[in-house]
Amino acid sequence: MKRLLFILLLSSISFVFGTLVSPSDGDELNYIHILFEWEQQPDAIGYNLQVSTDEFFNNLILDVDETYTVYIDTENLGWDDTYYWKVRPVYSDENYGDWIGTSMFSISQSTPPYIDEGVEIESSTDIYQDDLLEDGYVAIGAFNPEPHSFIIDKYGNEIWNSGILLENEDGVMLNHINEYGNISGYSGLNYPYNTGTKINFDLDFLWSAPTPEIQVDMHEFKQISNGNYMGFQNVYAVGPIPSDNFMTEAFQGIGYQADGITPEFPWFGQKIVEWNSDHEVVWSWNPFDHFTMDDFENGGTWWYSLNEGSYDWMHSNAFHFDEEESVIYVSHRHLSRISKIAYPSGDVIWNMGLPAEYNTGENNICTELGFSFQHNIQLLDDGSLLFFDNGNLSEMLLGDSNPTTRIRRIRVIDNSYCETIWEYELPPNLYGSAAGSVQLLDNGNYSIYTIASGSVIEVTPEQEIIWKHTGNINNTWGWYYRAYKIPSIHPDAFSVIADNYTVDENNNNIIQISGNSLDFTIINKS
Repeated sequence: MKRLLFILLLSSISFVFGTLVSPSDGDELNYIHILFEWEQQPDAIGYNLQVSTDEFFNNLILDVDETYTVYIDTENLGWDDTYYWKVRPVYSDENYGDWIGTSMFSISQSTPPYIDEGVEIESSTDIYQDDLLEDGYVAIGAFNPEPHSFIIDKYGNEIWNSGILLENEDGVMLNHINEYGNISGYSGLNYPYNTGTKINFDLDFLWSAPTPEIQVDMHEFKQISNGNYMGFQNVYAVGPIPSDNFMTEAFQGIGYQADGITPEFPWFGQKIVEWNSDHEVVWSWNPFDHFTMDDFENGGTWWYSLNEGSYDWMHSNAFHFDEEESVIYVSHRHLSRISKIAYPSGDVIWNMGLPAEYNTGENNICTELGFSFQHNIQLLDDGSLLFFDNGNLSEMLLGDSNPTTRIRRIRVIDNSYCETIWEYELPPNLYGSAAGSVQLLDNGNYSIYTIASGSVIEVTPEQEIIWKHTGNINNTWGWYYRAYKIPSIHPDAFSVIADNYTVDENNNNIIQISGNSLDFTIINKS
């Protein structure tokens, strides 16, 4: 009796005749890889899907048969157009059933063209070794001219964008995409409440950090493995102005002591903050409680301070939360330092960075590496660390003839010394003084973004460039922040099919029991 009630309940709730699920009628989409989804029909062994540019279906652009209830089209639909779609069941006698509905949707490419000095900037994409490429698409987060993101295929064609949302001309700049396809990043929409936010590919805001007073720093925000959310927020203290910096006289000229001792100038660093799903702060780490202000970069980082009225002491830009060891790895760009922090105590296990003579720490480990102004620290499955070494100081530290950017993959042994697992030196034309990211792909390749002409490259373990996308080639500053290679923009596309789903003598939709079981098939379509 309980099983019969379950069957009736399941039938009445989950299997309603004649419903198109996605795209919904009237949807305005921001991508051209379209997921079509409809509900299972009784006795159907398959379905016929048709898509047209007119409501009478006189101009068919897609007419395809599909076994299951989900179909993803990646080739036939384009930007800035309106489409109509419908589905009908196919039966075992090869006859068609009635159409189960018609829906209309449109696709809007709202990301504006890039303009530099009045000229639209073109991008270019080159494929050098197609057979060695990792399958998938490249997602790029950009901070200029406004925060936004977009995804391209291997030919450089845009297939998704975050758009420019509402009237404030602000989209979402992604800085992380997790394995479930959730996008984390920064948006100025309803500032500052979405400065740390998680969205999906349909631009639904799934969660945002509570920031009524202090915005979340745009460099890194994401959901961590324990289910909570983590990001940076600025925190301030008063510190001295160095007496031996090239900007010292300029500070003294406007009334500061600038003697290296007197606390007289605002310094700011990045506090790490953890929120639970209820938007409560459950943990934080303040660098002023764990680092000494005697450690600072006594060079070009002071150039901006005079005009800005504060000193960007650390410029922390990336973290990796490792739940298994209960530690956090953090990149502090202006200190050329990577820290390993115990969680939740906050104790610093080690700092990796420059030799003591460079004034950024007396007890740094792995000083021989000589990395500087790095980005995108991450822990890989094998326990090695991967990061983007911008190399702003590489001429001084490593004797390079020109500033050189490197990809570093290292292993820290006994929390005291390092071995290099893999290293890649970017060619001189791809030197990236700011931003930058690297991703180890499933096939062993590395996807690398450098701000030099907004370039994303894919490199083999043998250090061969096999693919390159160049954007904004007229602007050496570039527009992007990070890039990720992803398998699909529909990570949750699946179909659930009930076996023996049919119609009884009273024309009710039912699932017939096979033996003592209800049988379902789940098909991954992502």
